[in-house]
Amino acid sequence: MAACMATIMGIYAEKEKLDLNGLKIEVGKIMSANPRRIARIETTINVPLPADTPHREALHECVVGSPAMRSLHPDIEVPIIWNWLG
Repeated sequence: MAACMATIMGIYAEKEKLDLNGLKIEVGKIMSANPRRIARIETTINVPLPADTPHREALHECVVGSPAMRSLHPDIEVPIIWNWLG
């Protein structure tokens, strides 16, 4: 999932001539007991751009619209924490 998110963000960044060197995406899963399945995927995205970047919304759309996100079952929670580091 993280690789897919980073790839889509990278495609956008290349088109917009943004430097995303240092981008880091961390993913952790939380399992449910009955039935045994992934219930939640906690995601933290560290972006090497300032919080007021004009590309903020577009990068957000890259993530939530990524093929991996669209492929997840709707019952799986995917909270995303964004850290803008620039």
